[in-house]
Amino acid sequence: MKAVYGPVRSWRLGLAMGVDPICKQPKVCNLKCIYCRLGHGGIMITERSRFVDEKQVQEEARELLKTVKIDAVMLQGTGEPFLAKNLIDIVHALREETDMPICVMTNGSFFNREGILDELNEFDMVIVKLDAADPVCFSMMNRPHGSIIFEDLVESLKKAKRQCTCDLRIQVTFVRANMYQAEQIADICRDIGVDVVYLSTPVRKEGMDLNKKDMNDLAAIFNGFKVRTIFDERSADTS
Repeated sequence: MKAVYGPVRSWRLGLAMGVDPICKQPKVCNLKCIYCRLGHGGIMITERSRFVDEKQVQEEARELLKTVKIDAVMLQGTGEPFLAKNLIDIVHALREETDMPICVMTNGSFFNREGILDELNEFDMVIVKLDAADPVCFSMMNRPHGSIIFEDLVESLKKAKRQCTCDLRIQVTFVRANMYQAEQIADICRDIGVDVVYLSTPVRKEGMDLNKKDMNDLAAIFNGFKVRTIFDERSADTS
């Protein structure tokens, strides 16, 4: 597997170069979200480790950038990016190859760990998933490792917004099972203090995904935010 992929047409970022700091099959994560495109298996861990070498990432990025122009770099892939303990070394290597914004898609579960808020400041944009408004729905939607406490996660998001210089944004993935919590999730987003909210649905999982009308109805609940849904710019790729 290559750590650098794409570029892909992202509905959030435009033409993005993808970087996978985990790069493992099966996936390595601390959640097992019901809608995960990588399936429900994988390795569940909570301790950080080195998965890919930052020099390898730099070389792969250099080769790709010789032939394409991008709008952004997105770190996401086969697991939670902050499980990679050399994540910031990867970011520094990428900075040597491009001056485009570097973004990370994360579940936010590491934000209460020592030093992580400093790491967030190395990114131009941090997109955090928030699919629930209480522990019961969180357990149902994201099936977290037992050490992850929903209330602590939300508090750490609030702290990150207050203390970090990065552009912190929220992404909510809606399925039929969590639509009822839309108003409460919107209230949490207001408490966190974010300006931008992305609304997604697993378009490749038949029976679980919502349609454009559903998403527009949900978007109306998130009044006061800059809202973008996965249907606002559909293309062959929905990264």
